[in-house]
Amino acid sequence: MMRALFSGVSGLSNNQLKMDIIGNNIANINTIGFKTSRINFAEELSQLIQSSTESASGGTQNALFVGLGVRANSIERDFSQGILQTTGKQTDLGIDGDGFFVLSDGNTQLYTRAGNMHFDGNGRLVNANGLTVQGWTADLKGDLSATAQLGNITFDASVISPAISTQNLAISGNLDATATAIKEKWTANQTFTVAGGTSAVGTDLLNDLTQTTTALVDGDTIQISGTNSDGSAVSATFTYGAGNDGTTVNDLVTAITAAFTGTASLVNGRIVMTDFNFGESNTTISLSPDSGNTGVIDLPGFVNTQKGFSPKTSSSAEIFDSLGSKHTLSVTFTKTENAGEWTFEVSFSDNEVINEGSTGTITFTANGSFDTIVYDNGEPLLNFTPGNGANDVVLNLDFENTTGFSGLTQFAGQSSVIMPFQDGQAHGTLNAYSIDERGRVVGAFTNGRSRMIAQLALAKVNNPEGLIHVGNNVYQTSGTTGSPAVGKAGEDLTASILSGTLEAANVDLAEEFTNMIIAQRAFQANARVITVSDQFLSEVTQLKR
Repeated sequence: MMRALFSGVSGLSNNQLKMDIIGNNIANINTIGFKTSRINFAEELSQLIQSSTESASGGTQNALFVGLGVRANSIERDFSQGILQTTGKQTDLGIDGDGFFVLSDGNTQLYTRAGNMHFDGNGRLVNANGLTVQGWTADLKGDLSATAQLGNITFDASVISPAISTQNLAISGNLDATATAIKEKWTANQTFTVAGGTSAVGTDLLNDLTQTTTALVDGDTIQISGTNSDGSAVSATFTYGAGNDGTTVNDLVTAITAAFTGTASLVNGRIVMTDFNFGESNTTISLSPDSGNTGVIDLPGFVNTQKGFSPKTSSSAEIFDSLGSKHTLSVTFTKTENAGEWTFEVSFSDNEVINEGSTGTITFTANGSFDTIVYDNGEPLLNFTPGNGANDVVLNLDFENTTGFSGLTQFAGQSSVIMPFQDGQAHGTLNAYSIDERGRVVGAFTNGRSRMIAQLALAKVNNPEGLIHVGNNVYQTSGTTGSPAVGKAGEDLTASILSGTLEAANVDLAEEFTNMIIAQRAFQANARVITVSDQFLSEVTQLKR
């Protein structure tokens, strides 16, 4: 009879414990990141009433046991995923998948699923209880070192995006394959002729020309003057005579060529001056006999019979020096007379001084793809002095950027060149931030750039039910959990972090009410066991009356 009493008492106390757990679950139905608990019961130690026996006929009788009540065998937490509720606050973080945020109280590593966090006055990311969130801090380039140590996630408005000098500039687009370079020409306004009105040829003597009315003698001179294509003055003298500059028309043409940067020739009896450069020119030419000559020759003037044309296209981009100052760089491409060949020239709009690498030649293959680049000074880099105290900028002009469909080509069609990429930047201060699914805190800066500032850590625990609940939605490890694996969301762990959400408690209210009814009825039944046992004892005490 006493066993029944004690069993009833154990039933009362343990079902009361079950009710305590149900009450706690219901109380925390609105607690962020809360994980519901349940109790599992086991039979208390049993008392042996009779051992098993074997009869003379060989049969057996099982032993007889009487249980001594019930006990709590385990209290387990259900770490299944809770619903993620949208809040819109960037530092509200919900974990989608297995894992815990890693926290620190300065001495101990702690863990939580509750992602209601904020930045404190010292720029540290902390949870609602002031525990610092752990992760890794990126360098000024936004990279995480392989040896980066786990520590506090800290940043504030003093975080900067440093000035970076441009080192690489990509140039892409198309240069028109049908573009043709034309040299400017000046043609004599009269034709040299010989007897019979026939146009003179180069080997004809100057004295045989019908334009020579009195024969030239040794020492007579013809003044050659004008300007070159670049505007520089030209002044030379042709001295007649076999022992001097010559006596033929070709000799005069040779003297003209020697005086100018262009090339003179005789075409159908007329002297034609072809400029050395393509495009517009400042060239002028004048031939005049000296007034002291013995001979008399009528020399022609010259007219511009062919305007030069040099197909050009250009593009500009802003690049940066080591101080973060902007410089406008322009590249001009000019078609040469050679198939598939263009020259390029780099220029700046302000006081920059180009030291080397500003000019060169690029060529294309027969199928229009980029082939070669040759710098005029042999160095494959542009070097210039910004002129504002910053370091010299050494720049790689990338004409063969093979990313996607970029890079220079030469096909028939309108020339169009752009500079889609340069890797420099101005100095910038933090303007805003965001947290992505991998837990990366990404800063947006006033220079238009963004970079990772830090990355939150997640921890995966082999046996989360072994975690010790230390209150305030925070856990710590125990001897049964194993060592947590700390890593990055979406990389070391399959879980992701969703900014602007919070994980709701995973309490099922309908299930809790059902369990409450069961606990209540179990409590009532155990109370009845005690009542009936008491009645049995009362009957026993009245037997001697």
